[in-house]
Amino acid sequence: MKARLILILIFFSTLTVVLTNGKSTLFASQSLIILNKTITLNSEMIISLIVLSTLISVLILGIIDKVFFSRKEKKDIEKSE
Repeated sequence: MKARLILILIFFSTLTVVLTNGKSTLFASQSLIILNKTITLNSEMIISLIVLSTLISVLILGIIDKVFFSRKEKKDIEKSE
């Protein structure tokens, strides 16, 4: 339940950033050149990238936890019965 609450709060913070497009500037705009294309990163995009990387890392950690650590608990429960 705690993980769901955190993910919902992250989603609402991202939604707030998207809805306040251009009204607040926390970071200066930065221009990047990737594959001969210029990409301008503003505050909203930087915050969205931080949130996206957080969500992906939580997803990966959850999958790793489910795959490697949940099986050991099931074996311990079966042995005790």
